[in-house]
Amino acid sequence: MVSAIIFLIHIIFAIYVFFKNKKEGISEGFLAVALVIIIFAVGWALLTLLVNLIFSIEFIRQWYWQPLNSYTLWKIRQEFTSDAISLTLLTICESFIYYFLFFSEGKKKKKK
Repeated sequence: MVSAIIFLIHIIFAIYVFFKNKKEGISEGFLAVALVIIIFAVGWALLTLLVNLIFSIEFIRQWYWQPLNSYTLWKIRQEFTSDAISLTLLTICESFIYYFLFFSEGKKKKKK
């Protein structure tokens, strides 16, 4: 479910970026969406590699096979796989990158 929400956030953001940059031309909109897709794909590949290096197989086994008394902790453990962790880290990193690319005042000042 965590992964689905993160994918949905990225799809909504790609649509937003397209329509924001479409004002300058339709090719600008497609280029902005292509940039979002490239950053997402490369970032996910790199962060998956990093997460798999940090969280070893033994750590994952201890994480999943440790007995729990709480349903909430059991559900959290079930949702946060290595892919979900890497997607969460990717979304956090991308939020900083996209803030400076699409939302900062520096881009607006350069155009004037």
